[in-house]
Amino acid sequence: MSTTTSFYEQNATQLAQQYDSLTFEIVHKSWQSHWPQKGASVLDIGAGSGRDAKWLRAQGCKIVAVEPCDALCDVGKRQTGSNVIWLSDSLPNLKRTRDLGLCFDLILLSAVWMHLSPDERPTALDNLAQLLTENGKLVISLRHGEFNDGRKAYPVSVSELEALSREIPLRVNQVVDCSDSLQRSQVNWQTVVLASPTTK
Repeated sequence: MSTTTSFYEQNATQLAQQYDSLTFEIVHKSWQSHWPQKGASVLDIGAGSGRDAKWLRAQGCKIVAVEPCDALCDVGKRQTGSNVIWLSDSLPNLKRTRDLGLCFDLILLSAVWMHLSPDERPTALDNLAQLLTENGKLVISLRHGEFNDGRKAYPVSVSELEALSREIPLRVNQVVDCSDSLQRSQVNWQTVVLASPTTK
């Protein structure tokens, strides 16, 4: 088990409280124009405490929540109930998710991408693209700022995503710079929306 995975397992309760101190509307305001409509199928990767999955389900979306940390997965299941499908799975391969044989109108990666090494990212993005519907959208939040608690993070950039997306049928649709919702001065974010070149 990696030090990052161990951190999430050992601190699941505290992390869930931190996540749930903020609402979906606050955290994801930057891409509000792309929020899914009722009936949309959504894949929430790195679903954490289930905060986002619960909100999206309340809007009438069909949700699959993916979380590699067993302790957080347990928290999330309690919060969302049986209305959300939970899977223990992880990037870059997402084998269990792909085995479902489903495609999604929206895939959300909130505070996940920085944990993937540069070598893992091409495979991850390719698998994510294959899980999208024809007009589906992929939303990735990029965290800029170091961790000081033992979690491993790698540098992220919009330019890297643009370069990787050229190899698959995706393009960067929107980029929004964001401050940190938890008001950490050393952390800032960018939200990147990717979609098929034919998607408006």
